[in-house]
Parts: sequence; C-alpha cells; structure tokens
Amino acid sequence: MKSSNSPTSSSDKKVEWKFAQVFGDKTTSEQIHDEDIITALEFDQTGKYLSLGDKAGRLIIFDASNGGSKSRQTAVEFQYLTELQSHVKEFDYLKSTEIEERINQIQWLRPQGNNLYILTTNDKTIKMWKISEKKVKKPTFLNQSPDDTRLPKMQVSDSGLMPTLLKTYPQLHAYHINSLSLCSNGENFLSGDDLRVNLWTIDRTNEAFNVVDLKPDNLEEISEVITSSKFHPIYSNQFMYSTSKGVIKVCDLRKSTLCDNTAQVLEVKENPSNKNFFTDIIVSICDATFSRNGKYVFSRDFCTMKVWDLANTSKPVSVISLYDPIKTKLCDLYENECIFDKFSISSGPDSNQVVTGMFNSNFHIIDVKRDINTQFELSFTKKTISKVIPKKCTDVLNNYDYTRKTLKTTFNPKENTVAVACLNSLFFYKGT
Repeated sequence: MKSSNSPTSSSDKKVEWKFAQVFGDKTTSEQIHDEDIITALEFDQTGKYLSLGDKAGRLIIFDASNGGSKSRQTAVEFQYLTELQSHVKEFDYLKSTEIEERINQIQWLRPQGNNLYILTTNDKTIKMWKISEKKVKKPTFLNQSPDDTRLPKMQVSDSGLMPTLLKTYPQLHAYHINSLSLCSNGENFLSGDDLRVNLWTIDRTNEAFNVVDLKPDNLEEISEVITSSKFHPIYSNQFMYSTSKGVIKVCDLRKSTLCDNTAQVLEVKENPSNKNFFTDIIVSICDATFSRNGKYVFSRDFCTMKVWDLANTSKPVSVISLYDPIKTKLCDLYENECIFDKFSISSGPDSNQVVTGMFNSNFHIIDVKRDINTQFELSFTKKTISKVIPKKCTDVLNNYDYTRKTLKTTFNPKENTVAVACLNSLFFYKGT
C-alpha cells in the first residue's frame, strides 16, 4: 500500500516483532481438555490488564508485572492476577435447549478507583462484574507494658481480590450473542446476535433498544446473518456490523434509531463468473474492527483482510491475501468444518498494525502502511519463528494441522504487544 493511503504516518520505523512470553507448555497443549480452550481475549483500555474466557465459563485476568512501563526496553511480562466463574451451564425450558457456559465475548468498562469492571457474555446472558481489593483485618495489641491497658487495634493482615456480580442483563437475544462493544461515552454498549443488534445503557438492566433487525417475517427467507458489531472508537453515535454476505454497514444513530436501511455500505461485488461452491462461505466476514484512530475499517474473511477508508468507501484501500496455499485445502476444510471457523481481528495502537489468526499454530501481523504480511509460528521453544508471506505464495501444505488454530488474537491499545490464544495456551509477542 502506498504511504498516501496508509492509516497513519506517525512513524517510519518498521516494527520488529519478538516472542515475549507464554502461559502453557507442550505437554498440556497435547493433552487438551475441552473446557480449557480459550474462547475470548481482550485487553483493557490501559493495556495493563488482559482478560480471557474459556469454554468452562471462567474469566481469568492477567496484569503487567512491569507496572505498565512505557520503556520500549522493558520486556513485557504478564502475570496471573485472579479468576472467577462468570457463567455456568443453564437450561432454556421454553426452547428445551441447553445454554453452554462458554464465554463468547469480553468487554472492559472504565475502571473506578482501584475497582475493575468487566462485561462478559455466553450465548444468551450478559453479566457485569466488579473486581475489587478486599482487605482482611485482625486485631493486634500494641501495648508492650503489662501494666498498660491492652487496647486492640485493627490492622491489615492480608489482602486479595474479590469478584462481585453487579448486574445480570435480561435475555433479550433470541439467537446466540456473538458481539459486545463498549461505546466511547462509557455509558452504553452494543450486543449482537445472528439477526439483531441491541443498544444498552450500562446502568439500566430492564431494557435495550433494537438498532438493527435482519429477522424476516418468514425464517425460511433468511439469506444473511450478522457476524460482528462494533462501536466507533471516537464517535458515540456511530457503529458498524458485518454480515455473512461479506457486507459491512456503518450506521449513524442520529439518522435513524433502526439503522438497517440508512447505513453506509462497504462491499466488494463478486464477479459471478468466478463463483464456485465455496464462494458464499469464504466471503463471510469473520470479524471487523475500526482502526484506533477511527478513520479506517479492517475486516477479516476466511482468506483475506481488507482495509476500508471511511472517507471513500467505493472500494477497499487494500485487499491482502493472508495465505494463498489455504485455498488448495478448501475441500478438506469443508469436510472437517474448519471452513466455518471465525478468526478475530484487532488494530494496533498506531492504526498501522493488524493482528489476526490462522491454522497450524500460525498467526499474522500485517503492516498496513508497508503492505507487509508476516506469518508467525507459535512455539514453546520461546523462539521467534516468522516469515514474510509474498503476494504469490506457493507453499505446499504437508502435515498441515487444522486443529491448532489461533481464533482469538488481540492488540494492546497502548503499545506494540499482541496476545494470541491457541487452544489452551496464551502467547505474547512484543514489537520494538
């Protein structure tokens, strides 16, 4: 991509990425319990805390042990902070279906003092948690002389973190929730399922406003579903949602409270002559996000990443093929259903870097400004294994492992640090 089209030109120095840290080891990664698989990953707004959710409904929080140092020379080190049981298995008696405890999405709210606030959701239920420091006090006698009156004084003997469930929002979604997104005003958030997007006020648990509704009168007429929804990082009146037809719609709440028909449409028209059996599957957008500066949209489908300029939406600024050899394995991917996997996408703090996942213990960091696509291989040897993927990649995929997928990746909002989840292991990489 030419520099004139790049999201930002804040720095001309190329970022060099290195392995930083891993939670997990080769032994546990080969003996995986299904409930330990990571299903959600999110940094907070300060970049000091990272939370992950798993299939067992647990919320686990890590914090930066270097105190959030801004020095580029300081190695990033995250350490375990606390965990809680966010969701448990439930049963929907009206529909006679079981609601799994797995956490689909996490969203950090603004902290207040030393208290942390987090939204979590499974398929149906959104919860708000508060994590605060609890101090244990014990009486101590300070008088040393036996003739003095011994007056006890309460002193802190121990301290720890205590989770508190503050709110449970009503189950207003008829379908599985796939998105949570906090508004820039800190007062509202979006939740999205396959057919609807709802707008909530954090402090009000009794109602939500429906802002997108794709549900037809006849369910047999469903032709597309919502795959993600995100608030604009700066403007509280704007949000977007993506669909299984490869369409992104940027909505403005000032124009209409129901935004289905007033949205700005971002779409690449497919040439009908190029269509095949897999086309409708692989054009579905797995995830989409705004750049941190709010000027661009990054979207991820099965094979490519697209960059859209919100000032000119007639066509994408750039279409980056992540790894062409994967196209030779579409039949295998369809048979094992991995073709339906949803890979997340996340923008770096300077809006130049984007991280997204892949199969075979790989993930990609794309330098949008320089149009450089670098593939990294996760390794428990703690070595940095990477290679730049050329425009026409001719790799032959032998012994390609579809099970070791990096579905969840996220960028630190304050520095060049990415977190990558592969099954039950968590990796950190740092850019300098």
